[in-house]
Amino acid sequence: MTAFGITCHPRRFWLAALLPLALACGGSEATAPTTGSVRVTVATAGADVDPNGYTVVLDGDTVSGRTQTQPIALNGTVTFSQLTPGSHALALGDATANCLVAGANPRAVTVGAGLAAQITFQITCVPRVNVSGVWNYTEAFGSPLACNDTGSHVLTQGGDDLAGTTYQVGTCDQQAGSIDNSGSGPITGGVVYAASGSVSVNFSSGACVRTAQVAGTPPDRLINGTLQCAPGSGTWGAVRGGGVITSVAVSPPTRSVVAGGSAQLRAVLIDASGSRRVGPNVTWTSDASAVATVDPSGGLAGVAPGSATITAAAESKSGTATVGVEVVSFATVQAGAYHACGLTAGGAAYCWGHGTYGQIGEGAKASDLAPAAIADHLSLTAISVGALHSCGLTVSGAAYCWGLDHYSELGAGAPAAERCGLEGAGCSTTPIAVAGGRTFSSLSAGWVLSCALTASGTAYCWGDNASGGLGGGSTASTRTPLAVSGNLTFVTVGTGISFACGLTAAGAVYCWGNNSFGQLGIGATSPERCSSEPCSTTPVAVQGGLTFTALSVGYWHACGLASSGAAYCWGNNGDRQLGATTTETCAGFDTVLDCSTSPLPVEGGPTLARLSAGSFHTCGVTTGGNGYCWGANTNGQLGNGTTTASPTPAPIAGSLSFATLSAFGSWHSCGLSSAGVAYCWGYNGWGQVGDGTTFDAHAPVRVVGQAPGSGTGGAPLRASRVQRRTARAAALQPTARPRASRP
Repeated sequence: MTAFGITCHPRRFWLAALLPLALACGGSEATAPTTGSVRVTVATAGADVDPNGYTVVLDGDTVSGRTQTQPIALNGTVTFSQLTPGSHALALGDATANCLVAGANPRAVTVGAGLAAQITFQITCVPRVNVSGVWNYTEAFGSPLACNDTGSHVLTQGGDDLAGTTYQVGTCDQQAGSIDNSGSGPITGGVVYAASGSVSVNFSSGACVRTAQVAGTPPDRLINGTLQCAPGSGTWGAVRGGGVITSVAVSPPTRSVVAGGSAQLRAVLIDASGSRRVGPNVTWTSDASAVATVDPSGGLAGVAPGSATITAAAESKSGTATVGVEVVSFATVQAGAYHACGLTAGGAAYCWGHGTYGQIGEGAKASDLAPAAIADHLSLTAISVGALHSCGLTVSGAAYCWGLDHYSELGAGAPAAERCGLEGAGCSTTPIAVAGGRTFSSLSAGWVLSCALTASGTAYCWGDNASGGLGGGSTASTRTPLAVSGNLTFVTVGTGISFACGLTAAGAVYCWGNNSFGQLGIGATSPERCSSEPCSTTPVAVQGGLTFTALSVGYWHACGLASSGAAYCWGNNGDRQLGATTTETCAGFDTVLDCSTSPLPVEGGPTLARLSAGSFHTCGVTTGGNGYCWGANTNGQLGNGTTTASPTPAPIAGSLSFATLSAFGSWHSCGLSSAGVAYCWGYNGWGQVGDGTTFDAHAPVRVVGQAPGSGTGGAPLRASRVQRRTARAAALQPTARPRASRP
C-alpha cells in the first residue's frame, strides 16, 4: 500500500506511530460525550418518618422525550443518566406532611456533557399529631360587622387530610337584623407541619377558611386561630371536647312572647371537657302546647295567654325555660321608618319590625315579626317612633331613647356603648335616659335628631345639627337637649330628617333646619346655607298667614290642619305626598324634585280631623273615622288594596273606623281603630306590619298579639298579601345614613 508513501506493518514503529497509523489505517475519529447525568442523594432525619421513602421526578429531556421518575430511599441515592445538557428541574415527591424538605423543591440543576451533577435533599421529619375528635370552639369575625359563634368541629383525620362536620350557633349583626348564624356543614382540609416543629390545622367549612396552631401534648387546644369568611376576617380558638353531655341549659331561661309571636330558644350543652358542645341531637318539648309550641330546632311560638315550660333534652340530661304568652291592647300605635311601636293603656311599650340598630328596645339587634316588649319594663305615657330610634316619656316626664345613636339622636350625653349595623354605628338596644335632667310633656323622634317640649312649651332638640335642625342658631351637634332659639312657646313639635317644626298656641307654625326641598315653608329663599344646602338655624314662620290647629312633620315635607278644617302640605312632592299639584322644583343633595316652598291645600279630599306626614306618602282621618292616604304606593302603604300611587287622598280599603293614623313609615303605615285595635299595612320585609310574616300587605292587617274579640269587622288578617321580592328588599335596606329620595 504505497499511494501515500506509507507502509503498514504491525511490527514496525508501533509505539511512536500508534495514533497516526490508527487514523490512517482505520479511517475514523473518536466521538466527544453529548450527555450528562445527575446523582441525587436524600438525607432524612427526625421522627415519624415514612419507611416507604420518596420519589424523585426529573423534567423531560430531548433524549428520552419524557419525564423520568425514580423511587429513592429515606437515605438513598439514585442517578439519572443520558440527560441532555442544560437546565433541568428536580422535585422530591411523596414526602408526608410532617417531613419537610429544606431549600427549594423543585430545584434547578445544570447538566453538562460528560459530567455528573450532584444534588442533595435534606429532609427533617417532625412528630406527627392526631387531631381527630371533637373540638369545641368560639369565634368572632367581621369589622365592623360582628358575628359571634359557638360550635363544635368534629374532625376525622386520614393521614394528613382532615374531614368531618362543623356545628355552630350564633348571630351576625346585619342590615336585615341580627341573623341566626347557625347550622352545620362538611369540613375539608389538612394538618400542616413546620420545620420549627410547630403544627397547625387548615380547613374550610361553608364560606369560611380557618387556620389555628395545635397546642398540647397530646393536642388539647387550637390556639391563635384566624378565619376568613365572606363577611370579613376574625379569630377563633378551640379546646378538645367530647365525652358524655354533663348538663343542659336553655337560653334564655325565661321568655315572653305575644300570642302569634315567635322567638328562638337555644340549648346550651356542656360535655365532659367542661366546654360547650354543639351538634348532638336535642329533643324539644312543651308541657302546654295550647299556650306555646316549640319546633325541633327550638323555635318558640306563642299560641294563647298563659305559661308553659319548654324542655330541651340531650342524652340523659335536660334543661328548661319558662315561657309566658300574653295578649295586649294598644292605646296608641306609630309607624317608624322601618319599624313600629305601640303603647298600652297601662304604659307598656312594644315594638316590632327592623331591629338591626336596637330600635325594638328589647336588648337585641334582631328584627321582630310581632310585638316585643321593650326592656327594663318602663311605664310610658308617650312614645315616638323615628327612623332608626325610638323615644318615650315616663309618668314623671323623664325621656328615654333607644336604637341608633350615630347622630347623637339618643341624647344620652355620651356616645352609646354598643355597636350596630354594617357601619358599626353607636347604638343602644335598651332604653337609656336623655341627659340634662329635664322633664318633658311630649317628644318627637325623627331621623337624625329628636325634639321635646317642656310643660311650659319650651322646645329642646338634640342630635345631628349639620343642617341647623336643632334650632339653636348654630350647626354644632349635641348629645344633650338644646333649647330652640326665639323664646317661642309651642304646643306641638315634630321632627323630620334634618329639620323640625313647632305649632304655637296661636296657630302659627315655625320651622328650622334644612330647606333643600322647601320643607320650611318660607318660600324659595332661605336665610342661610348649611353644608352647602339652604337652611335656617333658627325658627322661621311658615308663610301664607294660615292659622293651624294641628301639625305633622314627615321626611322632607310637613302638613297642617287649618282652623277652617282644610289640610295643607309643603315641601317635597316628588311622590305626590303633598296631595296637591305643584309647579316648583327644588334641588338638593344632588337631587331635583317637585316641591312647594309654601303651604298648598290638599286637593280632592274630604275634611280631615288628623294628619300624618310620612316619608313619601301622607295619611289622614276624617271626623267620622274614615282613613285616607296619598302619595307613593310601591308596597301598598296607602292601604287601598293596590300598589298604584295616588296624587290625591284615596280611601283605605275595608270598613275600619280609625281613631288615629301614622304614616311616618318609609313604605308602611299603621293605624289604631276606633275599637282600639292596631293595624298596619305596606312593606313588611322586616316584619314592621307586625302580623308575624314578611309578606307585604296592600290593605290593613291586624297586628298579632292583641286581645281576641276586640275590633271585629274591618280588614281580614290576610288581605292583599304579596311576598316581598328579594331584589326590592335589597334596594330598601336601611342604613344609618338617610337617603335624599325614594329608591
